[in-house]
Amino acid sequence: MGLALGLLAVSASAQAAPPTPGQLIFQKNCQRCHGKDGRLGLNGAHDLTKSNLNTMGRTYLVTNGMGKMPSFSKTLSPTQIAQVVAYSLTLK
Repeated sequence: MGLALGLLAVSASAQAAPPTPGQLIFQKNCQRCHGKDGRLGLNGAHDLTKSNLNTMGRTYLVTNGMGKMPSFSKTLSPTQIAQVVAYSLTLK
């Protein structure tokens, strides 16, 4: 019985963590150009893994847009923008 519990614990920990709200927002709104890992670069999208922008800079860009990147100020709440920015910072 101890082995069965041990195997159950290993299989449970091997499962992927559920996506965060920021990751879901990224997948819906950003992944098309930035790619799943932030490196795709379609339509002039910058490689997020090489970006030097901090939280404030990324928040500004997501809120206001720039170049071909649209503004998300009317489609995402400030909380959602903060969530997607936080997720984007994990793409290193």
